[in-house]
Amino acid sequence: MARLVSVFTLIAISGLGILGGCNRPGGAHDVSASGGQPPIRVTAIQPARKTLVRTVELPGRAEAFEVAPLFAKVTGYVAKIPVDIGDPIRGPHGDEPGTVLCELIVPELREELAQKAATVAQTKAEVLQADAGVKLAESTVRSASARVREAQASVAKEEAQFARWQSEFQRVAQLAESGAVTRKVADETRAQLDAADAGRKEVAARIASVEALQQESAAGLEKAQADAVAVRSQLAVAEAEQRRLAAMLDYATIRAPFDGVVVERNVHTGHLVQAGGVNGGKPLLVVMRADPIRVMVDVPEVDAVHVAAGTKVELRIPSLPGEPYVGTVTRTGWSLNETSRTLSAEIDVPNADGRWRPGQYVQVKITVAELENALSLPKTAIVTQDKQTYCFAVGADNKIVRLPVSLGLQAGTDFEIRDGLTGDERVIGVNANAFREGQTVEIAAPAK
Repeated sequence: MARLVSVFTLIAISGLGILGGCNRPGGAHDVSASGGQPPIRVTAIQPARKTLVRTVELPGRAEAFEVAPLFAKVTGYVAKIPVDIGDPIRGPHGDEPGTVLCELIVPELREELAQKAATVAQTKAEVLQADAGVKLAESTVRSASARVREAQASVAKEEAQFARWQSEFQRVAQLAESGAVTRKVADETRAQLDAADAGRKEVAARIASVEALQQESAAGLEKAQADAVAVRSQLAVAEAEQRRLAAMLDYATIRAPFDGVVVERNVHTGHLVQAGGVNGGKPLLVVMRADPIRVMVDVPEVDAVHVAAGTKVELRIPSLPGEPYVGTVTRTGWSLNETSRTLSAEIDVPNADGRWRPGQYVQVKITVAELENALSLPKTAIVTQDKQTYCFAVGADNKIVRLPVSLGLQAGTDFEIRDGLTGDERVIGVNANAFREGQTVEIAAPAK
């Protein structure tokens, strides 16, 4: 019995020595140098080449793609409101206007529009009258020009008549001085000369008169043309005012701005609606566009640099059974929020069946990095000490060798080994902190 107690005591002491070595921060004792005890049996692994995918799971939220609170532009009474919450609506498509959501009665605008229409009609008549005045003035100018040309044409005739009688008078005067003709003949010739001179002066006066008339008619034409321009300007102003009132009256009919659904209604038939809102500034209606839906997620700073448009994502709504939605990031805010130090990212999700609802909680898995054919080790094989990283490998003589390694991408429980290993090493993959360099071990299983 004493011998059995001694054996059990020796086994217990040996076991404690081994456990103490495993738990010591500096590594285990080299059992090969302590009383000839057998070396520790370990399972070694080889660095594996695989595709490393780093993902991050974040909470997200579903939001409407567009939200439009609809206010009244004009003050009036609600005449008709043919929609209610939950009703689908259709926005404008081509020449087809959007669904009528609310109609207001604005009598004063209708009357003002009718008055402006009458003003436009009256001004158009004045334009026609002004155009007729221009045509009349142009006719007067042409008539005056013709009379000027007529008077100018008679100048040559009168000048020729005056020159004839002047020559005749000179000849007859010479004959009268020589006694060839009587003085009476000379006086008659003189009278003819005076008459020709008077005719010439009369033509000159008539030309001056018709030229003055021509200038007057030209001035009248300019005035008529200016009046026509002024009347046309008045017409343009009246038409613009008419269009403005027509546009204001169009605001009395509120239509859907896009395809979507009504989510809020604050008015009923007969309500007096003030321009800019109702009941303290509330919108008449709120409509949402929910196809596609926006999924919003805030990405932490450490992963923000890896997230951009096109980054792979997987979305799941806990309250909805079925397969997750697999897609990509549609857009990001690019700049980080100054307070939370997060990047705002959005994923557009098709939602034709309406299963996704704004306000739902969404689990977002983002693939922030993906590396193919990367040399890797599990996290349990990596030791960090004094800001240096390394692993323990079993050498050909079954002694542990410390190998410094350079780490890259971390994907779950695996690390990318950028430098320090070839891939043929036998690395201790579990509880690496329990060993130290130079320690003798025994490989318990073939390297994988």
